[in-house]
Amino acid sequence: MSAKQDTIALLKDSISNLQENLLDDILTQLDIAELSEETYQLLLTKMKNSNIELFKISKALEAQEVIDYVLSNKIGE
Repeated sequence: MSAKQDTIALLKDSISNLQENLLDDILTQLDIAELSEETYQLLLTKMKNSNIELFKISKALEAQEVIDYVLSNKIGE
């Protein structure tokens, strides 16, 4: 693997670990000690899908804020 691929793999692993830790924390707060692997994986998949949508919305918001800033400050004129 190249350094770029290693970095990407590390970042993906980090995201996955954070998602699993969040799900574990939620289950702990709900006093759920045991859960079938199938249910756990289903919840994790739903969380990952939600995170993808949140990322897309965050990027759209970021782009809109830049557009609004540029238009309100008339940069380039």
